[in-house]
This record gives sequence, structure tokens and C-alpha cells, in this order.
Amino acid sequence: MHTERPPTLKELFDNATMDAITRVRALQDRVADLQAEYRPWHKVKYIASERGIDPKDAWFAVKLRRPWTELPFRQTGGNPFHWCGGNHLIEPLHRIDIAVGGGGASSLHAPDGVLASPEHRARLQIRTMMDEAAESSIIEGAATTRKAAVEMLRSQRPPRSTGERMVVNNYLGMQFIKRKLREDLTPELLLELQGILTEGTLKDAGESRRWRRPDENVNVVDVRTEDVIHTPPHADEIPERVRMLCGFANQRHEGSNFIHPIVKASILHFMMGYDHPFVDGNGRTARAVFYWAAIRAGYWPFEFMPISERIRAGASRYPQAYLDSELDEGDLTYFIVYKLDIIEQSLDLFARRLRREEEKIRQADLLIKVSKKLNLRQRLLLQHALRRPSTRYTRLSHKTSNGISLNTAATDLEGLVRLRLMAKISDGNELVYVPSPNLRARLAKHGL
Repeated sequence: MHTERPPTLKELFDNATMDAITRVRALQDRVADLQAEYRPWHKVKYIASERGIDPKDAWFAVKLRRPWTELPFRQTGGNPFHWCGGNHLIEPLHRIDIAVGGGGASSLHAPDGVLASPEHRARLQIRTMMDEAAESSIIEGAATTRKAAVEMLRSQRPPRSTGERMVVNNYLGMQFIKRKLREDLTPELLLELQGILTEGTLKDAGESRRWRRPDENVNVVDVRTEDVIHTPPHADEIPERVRMLCGFANQRHEGSNFIHPIVKASILHFMMGYDHPFVDGNGRTARAVFYWAAIRAGYWPFEFMPISERIRAGASRYPQAYLDSELDEGDLTYFIVYKLDIIEQSLDLFARRLRREEEKIRQADLLIKVSKKLNLRQRLLLQHALRRPSTRYTRLSHKTSNGISLNTAATDLEGLVRLRLMAKISDGNELVYVPSPNLRARLAKHGL
């Protein structure tokens, strides 16, 4: 983790000689790429040294090309946070807007594609929420795998550990924020959200649904070195900081005050993590607030995007993006650039999943030859059973995976039993459905 504080612009000016200013002006073209990619100090000084440039001269030249936009939030020392617009944000934001539509037409939403069908959309939303719940929990240290976590949610098996409880809570939290999209962000809503996310996972249940107190020392620690990398603002400041955050979230940033919705959502994510208003659950709450802000702004495809999966894939970049912003005079651009990169990775992954889903549906459509009475849910279940013949299905798991009623789930499964494509067995008080031992052979008779 890079923790060296870079020279501030004031320090650079205060220590500059006329010769130094002349050198810095001459460097503008040689460091233009460092500005375009919005490099932090620890990268600029390394690249400058490789190019034979004095690192402080290079940093001075870079900082001069960064026009700040001040934010209403304050650092612990009292200085304002800010962000810097430019092509380093405009270009990725443009790509994201094209992909997700920003509330309008979307390149991911073909008129005849998977997302055009309410049934397909419901299935994908459920699976994405399950994946996000699992990945967000694993980021926070839950001892589980995504496969095991999703299977627990699908079957609605009660959680057996604190890690599994975290997964269930995150799933409930995602459902909660979707219900709150038409409401403004309030301190009460944040407390309720944190309560849902931490239910049954805290050593002290009294730490749920309240702000941290002055006697509760909370620090963000690098788990690899155990070094403290962030000390949040004093607990006495939390009520005012939360009020400011909610006011910013609910404000319409238009005209000369315009802030792109995804930039705004990223700022909210950062500030929730920076302020750390709770004893526990801050990271999960921050990620949930990001989803709330983005989807509320019209970016509905974010419901399908596995953002926490990409955060976990590059785990060290997440805290470093926070640290870079805090160290460099409260410049949130580093965190925003990081977040946009994660979003673009998530969009690419989502697009690949859509193509796989379309192929699955195409293959499932072939199963219609077995019986004209088979619906899409039954065909997809049979396709899944061919790939994973040891899977056990229940009415509850089928209901949860497809967002249907228990009666509809029972009708689907019993229909497959009547066609002798599934077998029904009793497991205690529960009925379990398993693929027919000769499922592939029976389908082969129909030319499949």
C-alpha cells in the first residue's frame, strides 16, 4: 500500500524558484499522458524518474493542469474535498452511457434480446442480486464461496455461520434499496439499511442501527500489514456529516452545477467509506448506497452488474483508491477513475453473461420438442440438470430462482415428473426433485 503524502500545490509554489517554474512549463508536453490517465503521486514520481525528469517538477506540471471543482464535504483537517473533470472522466462516462443508456436506449438492451423479456429480466435480477450479496460479503471477510452462498439463497436454507448470515443480509439489503428508489436518502434510511446489513453478524447487537459513539475507536487497517491507513472523523461530527451527505444525494445537480450521476454515486460511495458513521457495516452500506444512487438516476442495467465481483478481483486497488484521494489534498478523482474502471469491467462481464444467457435460452428452446406444454422455466431447469445431474431441486429453490409463486413452482416441477424427466423423492418433510437417471436418453428420443 502506497502511503506517502505527495507535495501539495501550495508547497510546490512556495518552494519554487524562477528556474523551477521555467523547467515545469517546459515539461507540459512530456507529462501530458500522466495527466490524461490521472496518475497519483506514487506512479508519477516513478515514471518521471524513468524519463530522467525530476519527480517534483513532473508532479508540479501535472498538478497545474488539474482544475478543481470543490465539494461541500470536508476532510478531518477542515479542507474541502474536490474532484477534477476532463477527458479522464468524460471518455469512460461516455462509454458507460452508451452501454447502459442512462435511462434511455441501451446497447445491452436489444429489442429481441434477453432483457426485452420480463421473465428473463426477473431471473437475471435475482441471480445478480445473489451474486452481489455473496461478493460484497466475501470482500468483508465472509468465509464462504460464491457458489455455496448462491445455493444457500436459492434454496432459502437458513445461514449456518456469520459469513452466511452476511450474505443473506446483503441480499435483503439489495432488495431494500430497490424498494427505496423513489425515496430521498435520509439518516433514518441509512440506519435502517445498516441494520439490515449487520443483523445477527455483530459481536454486540447494540452496534446495529445507530451511529458510532466517541468512545468507539474505529480505524481502517491494512489487513496485510495491520497498519492504520485511515482514521475516520470524530464521532461528534457524524450527525452533521450524514446530513450533508443526504443533502448532496437528494440535490438535483443540473446546469452550471451539473455532476454526472455516476460521478455523484461514486462520490457518495467514497464519503460513506471516509466518514465511517457506523461501528461496522460501513463498506457494505457504501456499496449499497452507490447502487441506490445509480439505479435511482435511471441507470437500471446496474441491477444486473456484478460490481463487487470486480472490486474483489483487484482487491488491493479498492483501498489504494481511497488512500490516493485522501493523501492528495482530498482529490476524489482517483476514486472516481477507479470506480469507472470497475464499472466498465462489470459491463464487459455482464455483456458476456448476456451472450451466454441467450445461448442457454436458444438451447432450451430446442427442448420445446419434448412437449409443447413445457415453459421456458422448465426448459432452463432441464438444461441445468443436463449440465449438473447431481443437483437437487425443491419447490422453494425453483420459486426463489425464478421469482414466481410456490404454486407455480410446484406446477412446473410436477409437470416434469409427469413427463418422466424428473423424479420426486421424499427427504424428511421436504419433497426433492432430481433429474431422471435417463434424462439425456429420453431427450435423445425426441431428436435432442
